[in-house]
Amino acid sequence: MSRRFFAGLRVAEFGGGAAGPVSTRYFADYGATVIRVESKHRPDFLRTLTLRPDTSGGLDASLHFAVLNPNKLSVALNLNLPEGVSAARRLALSSDVVSENFSPKAMAKWGLDYDSLRAERPDLVMVSTCLYGQTGPERMYAGFGGQGSAISGYNHLTGWPDRATLGPFGTITDSLSPRLAALLVASALLRRQRSGEGQYIDLSQVEGGVYCLAESIVRYAGNGESVERRGYRSEHLAPHAVLPSRGEDRWVTIVCHDDEDWKRLRTVIGDPAWARQARFADNTGRLANVDALEEHLAGWTRQHSAEQVMELLQRAGVESGVVENNEDLNRDPQLAARGHFRPLDHPVIGAHVVETNAIRFSETPEEIGSPAPRLGEHTEQVFRELVGMSETEYRELAAKGVFE
Repeated sequence: MSRRFFAGLRVAEFGGGAAGPVSTRYFADYGATVIRVESKHRPDFLRTLTLRPDTSGGLDASLHFAVLNPNKLSVALNLNLPEGVSAARRLALSSDVVSENFSPKAMAKWGLDYDSLRAERPDLVMVSTCLYGQTGPERMYAGFGGQGSAISGYNHLTGWPDRATLGPFGTITDSLSPRLAALLVASALLRRQRSGEGQYIDLSQVEGGVYCLAESIVRYAGNGESVERRGYRSEHLAPHAVLPSRGEDRWVTIVCHDDEDWKRLRTVIGDPAWARQARFADNTGRLANVDALEEHLAGWTRQHSAEQVMELLQRAGVESGVVENNEDLNRDPQLAARGHFRPLDHPVIGAHVVETNAIRFSETPEEIGSPAPRLGEHTEQVFRELVGMSETEYRELAAKGVFE
């Protein structure tokens, strides 16, 4: 087996939620030592979510935290104490990469900002991924992905044209920005390997979200057109639909890209009389009569399971897919064949599954070897073995409440 990409690399991770932890996990899965800096005085808010109903296990029992943070170490540091800040600085300076997703004032307040750190570690790579970035009049707004989704334009585009906006499920900028951050950090590390120089990466979650809406931005810039929400429908194609299938709350998608697709769809459904009507003969007519078209198609899809519809249409060369729920995803044969979900045994939560990062390298497979850490689980190991703190100093600082 080839050497893991990031073996020997050390990443110090400050912050919490999803945007920071997801980005560093790419490095953890491929061999890096990723060290989360946490504190029981201000725990990662994900540790307070999805706890057991009886709250047993406390902050170490969050499934949400567990699925995002396998393969990492955790140190507890009280950054309200000057000795805690000093210890954090030593950890940062002993690392190759520092990742943080606080608002801009936090790292500067502690003297952990890039300019302060690079004075002693010029080859340091650092990435900051807050909502608005490090500059501009709104930079101090400490928002989350829910606001990011709205501010970057996603909420305007999701939902039905005659109803209030829905917004996408989850916090989409928290999902987009870590992928961008991981790529940018890897690029900076490659540059460092060639030049010996470090790099600071200022990633605005909002701007990353806007970038991913390039088509709608270009359309407005080009002709002043503001793209509006259309639900599942396309302005160019019909059918382009999510339709009910047999069963409770079961749905299937159908897309015809041209009139040849439509002919294939007609054959699959038995070419009924309604499908032979002149108003449905070409894409222009189907778009003009899309309500009636979908009503007729739904009459057929309701007679079959979503899986049957998908298989029949895919076999005929028509795009179709089951609208899968969480149960479906966990038993999906394609995901199972690729090992997308991997089992782990957490000392507090017990057996659970985590997702891989969806990337497969032929010579360098990812490894998910350890569950998400308990808060502060590796504090002594990290500061004594990796940072080089003596036992005496560690005990003295622990007595002052630094490591909590």
